[in-house]
Amino acid sequence: MKSTLEYLLFLTIARILQQLPLGLVRRLAAALAAFVYYVLSIRKKLTLQQLRRAFPEKEDAEIRRIAYGSYVSLVTTIFELMWTPRLTFERLPEVLRIRNPEVVERARRRGNGLIMMSGHFGNWEWLSIGASRLMGFTATVIVHPLHNPSVNALVEGWRTQLGNRVVDLGLSIREIIKTLRERGIVALIADQSGPSGALYVRFFGRHAATYEGPATFALRTGAPIVMTYAVRAADGNYDVILQEIPTRDLQGLNEEHLHELTRRHVRALERMVAAHPEQWLWQHKRWKHTPHAESVLIEDPDHE
Repeated sequence: MKSTLEYLLFLTIARILQQLPLGLVRRLAAALAAFVYYVLSIRKKLTLQQLRRAFPEKEDAEIRRIAYGSYVSLVTTIFELMWTPRLTFERLPEVLRIRNPEVVERARRRGNGLIMMSGHFGNWEWLSIGASRLMGFTATVIVHPLHNPSVNALVEGWRTQLGNRVVDLGLSIREIIKTLRERGIVALIADQSGPSGALYVRFFGRHAATYEGPATFALRTGAPIVMTYAVRAADGNYDVILQEIPTRDLQGLNEEHLHELTRRHVRALERMVAAHPEQWLWQHKRWKHTPHAESVLIEDPDHE
């Protein structure tokens, strides 16, 4: 019963938003974000704590401004996802502006497939739905299934409406390798906390458990990693920024190369988050696990 009610509530809100202009949807998102931040205070303590540790040099007023902005960014992403049925291919260039497509064009010419990697930054949902289509190809998008099966099925329909394919995270390893070896495109997000036994990489000066999957796939197949960001601009739409992670000096899968490539893509994400901190998901407990004796620690010379 609870699952059904959740689905009906989600569907009702989505249907209402889909009747509204996108600008109004964004204003409603900002209003709800203010309520969540100031009144409900959901994960507010965690958000502020993580921001203060990441940016110890910033004044508290600035920390709170960033925190509030991150709630606006998150709710905006959710509302825009609900509005997705109205996001036609013809409208894509208006809301997603690919600033440097030549990065992907060069990477694809290498003929080893491509890993398009991002974080929970800007509107990562519209990024995965539309960026590849604007550049003329489809992608296999790796997703974590939502806990409500009915909501998950609805959202999966939105994620695939422009031609991309969705694969659940738990079923993805074989599909990822197969897709890359067939010179296909894989899109994934890997910026949340890994398990306690994961690699530990410095992220904003503190070791964070980090998934090794993206680096493993790249080194096993020779596929380049292109970091892909949807940066929310002043007009509410998104500038898509692409950045290839250097891998040519890391040929073959071994422990040293795995560590170094993981460090590189985490550092690239950190730079983007530092430039636009209000657009990242600070509500997630990124430093959930701390290093222990049997963990692998990756020292980053950039933070010495």
